[in-house]
Amino acid sequence: MKGKLVLLIIVFISLNCISQHKYKTFTAHKSIIDAIRINDEIIKGRTTFFEKQAEVKPLMFQKTKVRISELNRLSNNLSKYIESIQEEVNTEMILYELLEKDKYKTTLFKNNGNLTLKGKKLKDKIDSLYNCSVKINVHQLSQLENFYNDNFKTSARYYEYEKEINYFEYLFYDKSNYGMMMAMNCLLLDVKTFQLLYYGTVMSY
Repeated sequence: MKGKLVLLIIVFISLNCISQHKYKTFTAHKSIIDAIRINDEIIKGRTTFFEKQAEVKPLMFQKTKVRISELNRLSNNLSKYIESIQEEVNTEMILYELLEKDKYKTTLFKNNGNLTLKGKKLKDKIDSLYNCSVKINVHQLSQLENFYNDNFKTSARYYEYEKEINYFEYLFYDKSNYGMMMAMNCLLLDVKTFQLLYYGTVMSY
């Protein structure tokens, strides 16, 4: 009887730990998805407001309008590609731990650690956004420069326990399905955040 009671307690604790883990997993995912959605809504509002300003003073905002248009085009292009990969690997299956092990990893990385075609396409889109970000930072503002260098510079080198690693090894340091999914969510949020950051600098001039 005592042995059964101990067993029941162990099972209860195990189930409780699993449910706590699931709760944290779902909560973290929902939080970042909500942040992305809110940023999207703010970007739409800022874009509408800026376009109205540009209509009133077309000469004043002529060059800025071109810069914002290019930034939004490349940002949206990267965002849609990230979302398409998330949809392809099926984030819901990741959350319920139904996706086969390393499925996300093999979507972006080969067995030797190099990028797959999808991974290379992701890199190209990040590089395009980075180059655009440098180009449109005409006033060389440090807050913009720091942000795009920290988040979009794929040629950057990082160090992990004195070992040099590249941008993608740093971004996807956790190569589990869940870790890869959350890293992509963070990258998507960074894209939206930079759009808002740039709008903020434009509105201040």
